[in-house]
Amino acid sequence: MTLELTDTEEDFYALVNESALGRRWFRWHKDNPEFYRLFERFTFEAANRGHKRLSGWLIANRVRWETSVVTTGDDYKISNDFIALFTRLFMVRHPRYEGFFRTKTMKRLMRDAMPIEECRHEA
Repeated sequence: MTLELTDTEEDFYALVNESALGRRWFRWHKDNPEFYRLFERFTFEAANRGHKRLSGWLIANRVRWETSVVTTGDDYKISNDFIALFTRLFMVRHPRYEGFFRTKTMKRLMRDAMPIEECRHEA
């Protein structure tokens, strides 16, 4: 498996399009854009409060909590398989935060969008 750090969002989307998991994630992401907006908002909140690293699961579960318990309206039935792709999308869109989320090689992708060796986060 080749590890590749994508420099652009366009490259990231091309990469995820190479796998069935990535294509399913992209369709869900396109149909549920508010999920990522909340994911991004809560990630920035955590970073602004001094966190250097967090789990994507923690952020995704906060989105689930906020949309299921705190607010009224639609909650998000996100597949756990998609969380790792949202963490990578965040780091691709915001390169300053590379390494904020720990990543492992995604065996279900043809290549990985965020290699462990090159991830780093600078405050």
